[in-house]
Amino acid sequence: MFEESVEGFIVRWRGYANPAKLYSHPEGSPLLECHIEGHILNVFERTNPYAALPGNIQLIVNPTAQQVDKPETHHKQLEVIGISQVHACGLVLVRNEQTVVIDAGFPLVVSVFDPLPDDVAAGDWLEFESLNPIHGFVLPAAKRASQTVSDEDI
Repeated sequence: MFEESVEGFIVRWRGYANPAKLYSHPEGSPLLECHIEGHILNVFERTNPYAALPGNIQLIVNPTAQQVDKPETHHKQLEVIGISQVHACGLVLVRNEQTVVIDAGFPLVVSVFDPLPDDVAAGDWLEFESLNPIHGFVLPAAKRASQTVSDEDI
């Protein structure tokens, strides 16, 4: 198990959320379509798919992978290889147990099923092919401070 709860996952990984543009939710689909850094991704929204409205959002992208590998070349790359599935290569920003944050052009919080090698640490390069679906956690929009309107302004 990679997370205790959706809320706990968001608290732990919110610093790696990405600005994204969410498109209209297709009726009957559990996947959300979003645009991040030039890529169109379909994610299984874990917080509340019916509350996520089209427009600009903050999104934690959480692919799962069976394993990660050390690549022969070091370059950031993300390629969509199927519906809600990617192949990515990038720089490890953080390692926490079976989760690594990989910068593949934008941060991916990757949960890995197979044991990670003991020597994997921040600064290493890793590549992986995700299992589908990619999970997405939409952060709640910041609440706007209410403004008082005077009688004269009305």
